Amino acid sequence: MAESFEGLSFEDALRRLEDIVRRLETGEPSLEEALALYEEGQRLRAHCETRLQAVEARIRQLELDAAGQPVGERPFPT
Repeated sequence: MAESFEGLSFEDALRRLEDIVRRLETGEPSLEEALALYEEGQRLRAHCETRLQAVEARIRQLELDAAGQPVGERPFPT
């Protein structure tokens, strides 16, 4: 089951990921269901990471002076 998370906001994806973690921690899902949840969680994690990288790129763009020249770049806090 490979659903697309394209239009999913970072916050909604993170919320779903947290729900999956809570569900897996209970030990209630069957082995097959746990595997499906884990795989969905991995896709959600990748989606969140991609969204964060896009935000980082936008922040770096904002570090230009009025003429559009770079004023320096400091590491993005992780």
